Order: sequence, then C-alpha cells, then structure tokens
Amino acid sequence: MSEATAELDRAAADIPLNRDARDVLERASDLASARGAPQAGPVDVLNAIRADRGSSAFGALQALVSDVQAIDTDAATVSTQTSGGDGAPSLSLRQFLVNANREAQVLGHYQVDSMHLLLALMYSDARATSSALQKAGLTLYDLRLHLQTGAAPDVPIAPGVHSRQDRALRRKPLTSLKGALGVSPIFGGLVAVTAISGIGLWFDVLPTLPWVLTIIFVVAGWIASLCIHEFSHALVAYLGGDRSVKASGYLNLNPIRYTNLLMSIIFPVVFLVLGGIALPGGAVYIDHAALRSRAWDSLVSLAGPIGTLVCAVLFSAPFLIPGHDSWVTSTNVGFWAALAFLCFMEAVSLLLNLLPIPGFDGFGILRPWLPYSLQALSVRYSQLAMIGLFIVLWNVAPARDAFYSLAFQVTNVLNIDPRLITIGQYYMRP
Repeated sequence: MSEATAELDRAAADIPLNRDARDVLERASDLASARGAPQAGPVDVLNAIRADRGSSAFGALQALVSDVQAIDTDAATVSTQTSGGDGAPSLSLRQFLVNANREAQVLGHYQVDSMHLLLALMYSDARATSSALQKAGLTLYDLRLHLQTGAAPDVPIAPGVHSRQDRALRRKPLTSLKGALGVSPIFGGLVAVTAISGIGLWFDVLPTLPWVLTIIFVVAGWIASLCIHEFSHALVAYLGGDRSVKASGYLNLNPIRYTNLLMSIIFPVVFLVLGGIALPGGAVYIDHAALRSRAWDSLVSLAGPIGTLVCAVLFSAPFLIPGHDSWVTSTNVGFWAALAFLCFMEAVSLLLNLLPIPGFDGFGILRPWLPYSLQALSVRYSQLAMIGLFIVLWNVAPARDAFYSLAFQVTNVLNIDPRLITIGQYYMRP
C-alpha cells in the first residue's frame, strides 16, 4: 500500500464514502503517488474524475461543460496546489473530505458521492481547482442543481422534482456489521452443553435417570434458540438504523443481556419443564425512532420468528434425512425423543410469536401501520393480553387442543414422529 493510499484510509476513516467516491479517491491517490506526493490533493481528485468516465461527477461535467478535457489542470495550475517542495497539497486531504461531507449533509445525503467531491473542488480553499472549474463556466449553484434535479442550468424545474441520484443518496444506507457482531462464551457454553448432553442421550449413559440428560439437553437447546430469536431482532434493528442494540450487547448472543434474567430465562425454563409451554422469553429494547422506515420496524418484529424457524429447521435436520427411522434404537431413543420434543417447543414458540396479540411479534409486525392511539393502547395492555392468552391455553381445553394440534402439524411437515414428541415430554418429568 502506497503512502498516499494509507493517508486516504486515515483521512476517510469516519467519512461515509460510497463506491463511486472511493474509486475516484483511490485513483487520485495513485496519481499523487506517481508524482511523489504523500497524499492526494484537489488537482489529483479533479484529474481522477476526468479519467473515471463512469463516475457521476464525470457525467455532471459532461452535462455542464462543453469540453471536460479542456479544463486547465496543467503544471501552472498544479503549482498552486502545493505549499512546499515535497509535493504535499496546501489543502489537506482530510479537510477536503470534510468539505465534501459537509456538502452531503447540507443536501440531506447520507453518503459522500463523487459529486460531493466535485462540489468541494469548487470551494475557495481549493484554489487550483475552483479557479479551473470557474473558467470552464461552472458554479456551485449549477452543480448542486444538477445533483438535485439532473437538469442543466436555465432549464425550468417543477417544484419537488428530484433526480434519481438525489433520491438514492437521501436513503439511509445499511449499517455496516464490521466489528458489531460477537459470540459470548455463555452462548458457546450452551451449545457445548447441548452437544454433550445429546451425546450422553445417544449412548444412554444414565439408563435409570433419562430425565436428567433430557432436561439438560432441551433446556440448554431452548435457551440457545432464545438467544438466536432475540439476536435476530437486534441484528435487523441494527441494519435498520438502531445503533443502540450494539451498545446494549444484544449482538453477542448473550442470554443475560436480553431484558432481565427472571423474565427472559428463568420463567421460560420453568414453564418449559412444568407445562411444555414455550414462553417467548427475553426481549431487546429497540429505538423505533432510529429505524429507517415503518417497513424496517415490521421487519425487526418478523426477524425473531424467522430466527426461531431457522432453529426449528436446524434441530429437525436429522428427521429430514431419508431412512432416519432405521437409526433409532433402544439405546438412543432418548436422544431422538428429546430432539423431537425440542423441535416441538420451537414450533410452539413460532406459532405463539406469530399471534397478532399485543406483546407478541405477530402484533409487532402490524403495530407500525396502526394509528398511534392504538399503538399506545397496545403497549399499556400488552402484559394483560399475554397473561390472558396463557390462561386460555392452560384452562380452555378446546383452545389448547386446537393450538397444539397446529403445532403438531408443523412438526409433521418437519417429518417428526409425534410418538417421539410424547416420549420426550414424558422424559421431561423427573
């Protein structure tokens, strides 16, 4: 890597460059290196734009200047770029990029494009390029108008008309995941416990106490799946613009980070052992105001059930292998039963979360599109709605039977023998 390229990386560390601007600046860095300069200057950037015919800035020059190649960037002009004998520009690359980023912000754009670089070349502190561009007949006003509307000077523009490029730059870009994701040791431990207890069930190491390993296997696998569920919410929220989920530790698959230990872990596990009801588990706090749109808000809620569905498919993978029935023996039947019951709990959790009831993800998918009065009302009574649902499932036999019948239909699609689910549920009782 040349010194000029390294300087570009340092100068643009916190500047949101798009691919178009990055290509122009990398070419400018190569030009600076060729003349022995430690960093690119405004003239290098202008020459890079003239050489990069695919950039949006070159397209603007073509539309607004009669002869792009006639723009004067010869040695006499270049001499005004430098302040000393080392070829370094009088205007630092960092300050130049700050100017370009200021243009982007003033125009309501979320990324710096080569057009913003061209606009920064018109600033008074970039004397060499501003003089050359002004002699070619360009003004800041014309460039800004062209970027916003795509029109040439002196062409009447209807109010509210925006160019395709302007609309694209006004859309919030997806957040980079670089450095945001991690895997906590606790999640790694849960996966290890699930695997070890599964091996123990396969070889029937506790033939007189099958419930011990069954509970360990199902509970550890269940908590791991809760982590995936909540991680999926946080991941989509982060991509949608909510940076707070990273600071809260939601992107590290750590179950302790999801709300509180009692509601997120202990209660779901107790209900799982006692009644075979898959409580939704933890929750991540989302800054809904930071999300890009209502569609992203709905996607955040949908992401959790998708995570649960992925876990259900992964856990059921052995059942989907043709001829797996021949693998079941009197020794390892405990493993197959525990795995079948865990898959059944994933199906129950998936169906519960998709219910359009306040407090569940199914309602969260619809919530952004409802009137604000209904949204506020749903938040106030969400806990009552959830409690009411579980009371119904616990005490109203027809509702309970219908719900669990639907869950069995899901596991049938996953090719899981309902008899194994029943055995697994029996082994969950000490």
